[in-house]
Amino acid sequence: MYIERKLQLVNRLDRPDLARGDRRVHYLHVPKCGGTTLRYVLEGFAATRGLSAENEARRIEGVAPDLGKAQVVMGHEFPSDGLTRNDTCYFTVLRDPVRRLRSLVGMLAERDSLPPEDIARNLTWKQANWAVYLLTGATGPEDGLVARAKDALENRVHVFGFQENLNEFVALLAATLDVDGVIFPSFQFTPNSLRVDDKFDSMFAAMATADRELFDFARALYRERFASRVSPEDASRRQIGRNYLCIRIRAEDDHVDVSEVTFSD
Repeated sequence: MYIERKLQLVNRLDRPDLARGDRRVHYLHVPKCGGTTLRYVLEGFAATRGLSAENEARRIEGVAPDLGKAQVVMGHEFPSDGLTRNDTCYFTVLRDPVRRLRSLVGMLAERDSLPPEDIARNLTWKQANWAVYLLTGATGPEDGLVARAKDALENRVHVFGFQENLNEFVALLAATLDVDGVIFPSFQFTPNSLRVDDKFDSMFAAMATADRELFDFARALYRERFASRVSPEDASRRQIGRNYLCIRIRAEDDHVDVSEVTFSD
C-alpha cells in the first residue's frame, strides 16, 4: 500500500514548531488503536534518520526507559512532562470506545485464559477511558475532567486521527515526520483469536462515559480542522523522485525491515 503525505494536518494552525527539524515526536498510544502499525513506522523512521527512539512498554527488569531524552517516543502512559514540552510534537489515534473495549477484553481474556465476562467486570476506569487518561493523567472520574481532555486534544496535541481510518492518519503522520510517504504491505491489526461480541456493549458504554464524550468531540473537531478528506493513493502509484519510508514484513518469522526508497522511473 502506498500512502502519500497529506498536509491538511489537524491542529496545524499556529503550529510553527511542526516545521522544525529538531523537534521530538511523542506518540500517545491508546491500547488497541493500531499501535503495531505505528510502532513499525516510528521505529523505522528513527532508524533511517539516526534518531534515538524509546518505547515505554519495553521495560528492562521492570524499569521503564528514560523517555525524556529520546527523539522518538511511544508510550501508553501520561507523559511526565504533562504535554508541555515546546520541542515536542504530540500525536494520538482514537477509536470508538465500545469497539476498543471489545478488542481489549478479547486480548486480555486470551492472554490470561479467563472468560471475557470476568475481564469485562474487572476493567478499571483507566482501562475503559484510556484516551482521557493519556490527555490528563487522571485515573478516575473528576469534576471537569472531560473538559480538560478536550482542551488538551485541541490545544496540546498536534495531530490526531482514528483507528477506523488508519491509512488516513498515516498520511498525516508522513507529513508530520517530513517524509513523502509510507509503503506498507497492509495495515496490521493484532488479531485476537477470541472474539468478543456485542453482548457487553451496554456495560462498556457505561464504563467509558469519559472516553465516549471525548470521542464525539474529537470527530467534530477533526471534521472542522480538515480542509478535505484524505484518501490513500492507488496501490500501483509511485511518485518519481519522492522519498518513501518502506516497511517490509517477513510473515514466517515477523522480521521487519525498514528502508528509505526513491523511485527514479
